[in-house]
Amino acid sequence: MRQYERVPDTFNDATVDLVTQSPDGAAVLLYVVQSQPWTGSDGQLASLQTKIHNYVGFVLDGQMERTYQDVAGLPWQIVIDCQTGLPDHATAQVLSYLAEALPRYGGSLVIRES
Repeated sequence: MRQYERVPDTFNDATVDLVTQSPDGAAVLLYVVQSQPWTGSDGQLASLQTKIHNYVGFVLDGQMERTYQDVAGLPWQIVIDCQTGLPDHATAQVLSYLAEALPRYGGSLVIRES
C-alpha cells in the first residue's frame, strides 16, 4: 500500500517569508507566500492571522528597521502572494477584515495572484 504525505495547509507563523522594496523604492513589501491550496480551514485561518499579526509586530517593535536599516521610515505593506489561486470565501473575509485594520498601525495589505 502506498502512503502519501499530507501537505499541511497552515502557515509557518514564526518566519517572515520575504522582505523587499517596491520597484520605485517608496515602500517596504512584506510577503506572505501561499504555495498550498486555500482551504479556509480553521487551522489555516488561525495560522494566517497569527502570521500577519507577527508581521505587524516585526514592524512595530522596530525589528524590521534594525534588520533592514536602509528602509527606515518607509511605508510598509503586507503582500499575500497567492501562488495557487485567489483565497476561498472564508479566507477572503478574514483578509478583508485585516486589511481594514492595518492602516491603524501604519501599514496596508494587498492580495496578488502569481
